[in-house]
Parts: sequence; structure tokens; C-alpha cells
Amino acid sequence: MKIKHVLLCALALLSTHSMADSLKVMAYNIMQLNVQDWDQANRAERLPAVLKSLSDSPDVILISEAFNSEAEQALAQLSAQYPYQTPNVGQDCSGSGWDALTGNCSNSPFVIRGGVVILSKYPIISQKAHVFNNSLSGSWDYMANKGFAYVEIEKDAKRYHLIGTHLQATHDDDTQQEHHVRLGQLSEIQAFIDAENIPASEPVIIGGDMNVEWSKQHEVADMLATLRAELNFQTPLIGSFPAKYNWFTKANAYYFDYSLDYNDTLDYVFWHRDHKQPSNAPSMSVRYPKAPNSWYWSYLKGYWNLSDGRYYHDGYYNELSDHYPVQVNFEY
Repeated sequence: MKIKHVLLCALALLSTHSMADSLKVMAYNIMQLNVQDWDQANRAERLPAVLKSLSDSPDVILISEAFNSEAEQALAQLSAQYPYQTPNVGQDCSGSGWDALTGNCSNSPFVIRGGVVILSKYPIISQKAHVFNNSLSGSWDYMANKGFAYVEIEKDAKRYHLIGTHLQATHDDDTQQEHHVRLGQLSEIQAFIDAENIPASEPVIIGGDMNVEWSKQHEVADMLATLRAELNFQTPLIGSFPAKYNWFTKANAYYFDYSLDYNDTLDYVFWHRDHKQPSNAPSMSVRYPKAPNSWYWSYLKGYWNLSDGRYYHDGYYNELSDHYPVQVNFEY
């Protein structure tokens, strides 16, 4: 009888677990720039198949750095798996395709789209965009309509609210000025959440490339406090932006003159502390998708002076971006 009782309890627990409302959310910077040769076409061509084949497939993907037509085509190829997709933030300042567009959207021919798109397996009930008022003059980001996309989605008759964003980047060793701008941008997100009057009984999830280094815990603390956000993350061996382990990131490090051994996390998925809390204490993990086969990019070919010695690279690689995506699996 004791064995039977234990089995019944186990089945009850499994049943409760399977009935839990769940949402799997990924944030992915796909590094599809509209300038320079970063092998955009080859990487974009391979991206859809890799995302389609992912185990533990995300329900929602918060895309950033979708700046070009190659990115558009790649995301369009995911329409069978992710039939609900927002427009690109800041691509059209008329607000076409959005239920609302706010902020400082520029129509200048010298300003590019913001690059943020949200993909969902489940119906999008509402979608809104905001272009940041806070931006660092003189930086590359100043020439883009960077901001955030907001969606309300419905899965199994339950509502979820998600925001995908891409904050101000740092282009030198001094992050103080950029950090101040990022906090201003996060304040804009928080103000938007407040203005939406989202019921406290519904989850609010925020994610994207925050450009806040996990190694700088004081900046992480500022980020979480400003956004009233919660995060459960343990430092991984390989971060989401690892020049030490990703040859495409290493090429980026070489071009922009920072350490070829750089290894940190810049990408996050949070949940808002003022709204419905997850029941499973979800942890954020870095995922490492790669194309199954390598291809040639001339920029990589040649000798590289690495910290552990001189290395010859044949030019073949299979990375899809300089970032790896992060994912959180929520249960409610």
C-alpha cells in the first residue's frame, strides 16, 4: 500500500506540473548589421533552420539587431513556427503595423531601423512600439531608432505581456556615460509598463540585449532596481558574448580593439516583480546554437595572436552571431 500511495503522489505531482501555465522566452541578438562585411548573408541564410531545430523550443523570441533585409528574409522563413511577428521597431515612423508608436522616432534617411522584432507561436492581442528618448549623441546607436516592442499574447486562454529591447551599447572602456543612458532607457520601459495598467495578476517579462555586463554587478543591480525586475542567473563558463570561445565574436573583438579573451553576458530575460510571479523559480541559461556545417569567411583566415600563442585559422566557422541567446522557461 505504501508503494501505491507513493506512486499516486508522484502522479499527482506530475499532473500538477504538466498542467502549469508555462511560457518559454528567448532573447537573441542576431547581429545583422546594415553596414560593413560581417558575413551577414551566410549567417542569415542558416539561422532559420537552426532555430527550427532547437530542442526546448522557445514560445517567444525577442530578436535584436535585425537591421537589414537579410534579417527580414530569415525571420519570414520562421513564419510557420512563429506565425505572429511584430514589425521592426523604428523602421516606419508612421506607426504602421503597431497599435501605438511613441517616443523619438526619426524619419531621417541617415537613421536606421531599431532592429527589435518579437516572434511568437501564440496570438498577439496587442503590439506597441517605443523609440527611446534617451540616446547617446555621437555614438553609433544615436543613428538608429532603438527602442522596445511590447506585445500582449494569449496562450491557453492566459495573457502574457512581453517587452523586447536593445539598450545603448558601450564602445569604449568607460561605461559610466553609457550606463547613465541605459538607466534612462530602462526608466522609459518602466514608465510604459506603469502607463499600460497591466493587471497585477498577469505576468510581465522583459528581455533583450541590455549591454550591461554581468561581471559589473553594481550595474546589474542598477538595471534590476530601475526596471523593478527579478533575475535568477549563475555565471556560466561561456557567456552570451564570448570572444574567447566564439570566433565570430573574436573577429568583432579584433575589429573594435578589445580583448580577444573577452567572455561576459550582456543579454537577459527578467520578470517584473509587481506582476504575477513564476511558480518555478526560473533560471536564465545561455544557449549555444550553431549551424551544423561550417562555411568560409575570408576575414577569419590567417594567423591570430592569442593569449595562449599564435594560431592559424583556415577561415571556416559555423557561428550564427557574435551573441549567444539566453532563455528562461517560466511556469505560473
